[in-house]
Amino acid sequence: MNTIDNPVFCALAVFFTLLFLLNLKSFLKIFPSLWDCVVRWKGNLDLENSIQLSRSRNWIAAILFVPFCMLVYAFGLYTPAFFMSIPSALQFAAVTGVLLIYLLLRTFLNWQLEMHNYGTSVFTAANRSFYNYCVILFFLLFLTGGFLAVISHNQRLVRAVLLWETGLTYAIYVIRRGQIFASYCNPFSTFLYLCSLELLPTAALVLSANLL
Repeated sequence: MNTIDNPVFCALAVFFTLLFLLNLKSFLKIFPSLWDCVVRWKGNLDLENSIQLSRSRNWIAAILFVPFCMLVYAFGLYTPAFFMSIPSALQFAAVTGVLLIYLLLRTFLNWQLEMHNYGTSVFTAANRSFYNYCVILFFLLFLTGGFLAVISHNQRLVRAVLLWETGLTYAIYVIRRGQIFASYCNPFSTFLYLCSLELLPTAALVLSANLL
């Protein structure tokens, strides 16, 4: 997709790049903890148990939301058929809106779980671990997408690689979230939590991309 000629897109890219650079110290502070979340599930608990680290993670995730949507739009990672009826100038806003709805749905379902379980630290860590892997995924997509865009003009190949990368990161996240639930719940409850809180909203997002 041609994003260079879109002045709003370019302005957002400059603004959020500067905003991230101003908060680079916070990212560097949480980076070791984010890597720990990849290699072991307890890393998510350790990060969430640190007020300073969890606040820095929340802030970095919030800063990267719009840039994440920009990557999704720029590389065509979410392109449902109904986008063809939307003017190109509004397609980025549509992508952002869809991902915002997805995020709000996840937040609502997680809030329901925490409310019914009195906000235990285990459930809070499991629910908020999503932000850890979103930050990780952003940089994977950014670095890989940028590298492939330089060495290859095959947009389908670039898109396929990034989608596989997204799927792999998501799979690791679901496994880690399941392990966190399993440390507190029995296997059946863990399965139900993952289906209702994780697979349901994500399946809705994937189906909307392929059926609408």
